[in-house]
Amino acid sequence: MQTTPAKARAYARIGDGALRFGTLAIDQRPPLMNLVAQALGRNPEDVGAEVAELKGLLAETLGRAVTGILIDPHYAFPAAMPALPRETGLMLTLEHHRFETLEGGWRKSQLIPGWSVERAVQMGADGLKLLAWHRPDAPQEIVEHQLEFVRRVGEACKRADRLFIFEVLPYPLPGEDEAAYNAKLREMSLEIAAAFADPSFHIDLYKLAFPGAARLVKEWGGSGYSLEDLEADMREYSKLPAPWLLLSGGLNADQFVQMLEAALNAGARGYLAGRAVWQHPLRFYPDQARVREALREEGLETISRLNELLHALKPMHPQVDWKLEGVAG
Repeated sequence: MQTTPAKARAYARIGDGALRFGTLAIDQRPPLMNLVAQALGRNPEDVGAEVAELKGLLAETLGRAVTGILIDPHYAFPAAMPALPRETGLMLTLEHHRFETLEGGWRKSQLIPGWSVERAVQMGADGLKLLAWHRPDAPQEIVEHQLEFVRRVGEACKRADRLFIFEVLPYPLPGEDEAAYNAKLREMSLEIAAAFADPSFHIDLYKLAFPGAARLVKEWGGSGYSLEDLEADMREYSKLPAPWLLLSGGLNADQFVQMLEAALNAGARGYLAGRAVWQHPLRFYPDQARVREALREEGLETISRLNELLHALKPMHPQVDWKLEGVAG
């Protein structure tokens, strides 16, 4: 894997310097907005200050245990940055949590209004993360929009010489049978990752979900496929042109630890986890003292289990030409 000196430095900033990434996501907006609104009996659109405060608490309690942290510019940045340890790498999210929904339920992704790669770089980001929704069976116009959307962001990241961290997720359509959707999720997950494998997207790090549905995993009471089957599937991810990280995707802590072990065996270089780390401790919200205590106990314990698996990975290093042409000695 070849990269520029600036991107090699960014890999080291959000990882451990050996292409191992133990990273935390607190850029989620609707999940935290809904949690806070429900706890306070308010409208999700009216709890921005409380969401920002909660994200600051997540950064304060968990930031030192991870190599990098992913935050959003609107809610998390003002609250998390003062609490963020200097040794923790910074990733900023680009996509708007609202997306355009067309007839039939098909989705078009968009950037946060007024936000861009250039502005995120000005704010100190080592890496820029973009989530794009994708269905391979969508109308051609939708597919082309999503591909071009991702390609434009990748080109902007290349110009800025910052890491492009790409997440792609499928989604159910309105009225789509849940069992039918889950049944095809395994194949669709591999297909959507492959759709963004071309180097022209300039992706430096993939953030991917395991290819399947949790309720179908045999070890968790399902009747579909085993962790061993999924490990074999995830080897396809390792054929992509850049390293990949496992996202937690709604798994609980124990499930995510098991899935990460399978992912690392399949070639993943780490994790970018959110809810698997902090969702359960947040059951005490709005009692911030109890939330803080639970994050320091349960949240940090989960991160410790994940990092124990991560540290067993063999170190890797990108290929970088460190010579500066035209600079006299």
